[in-house]
Amino acid sequence: MVGSITFSKKAGDHVKKGDELGYFSFGGSTVICVFEKDAIEIDEDLLANSARSLETLVTVGMKLGVATKKQAKVNMPNFDNWVLEE
Repeated sequence: MVGSITFSKKAGDHVKKGDELGYFSFGGSTVICVFEKDAIEIDEDLLANSARSLETLVTVGMKLGVATKKQAKVNMPNFDNWVLEE
């Protein structure tokens, strides 16, 4: 349960793999989505809420934005007939 995120770096700072970017503070619940730069155009309502530090309810299947880059072809397994067993 994440209540807030505190960033220890700012725009323009150089980071390398493994560097701390920030930390989570205990509290409510937060979902983080990470995308390649310029790969998605985030919906305006999410940007507006984020700019005002407002929490946004996100549910499974909700649209967050639109892809702006063509996806590379990835062969994913077909899960249609899979069964989970104990």
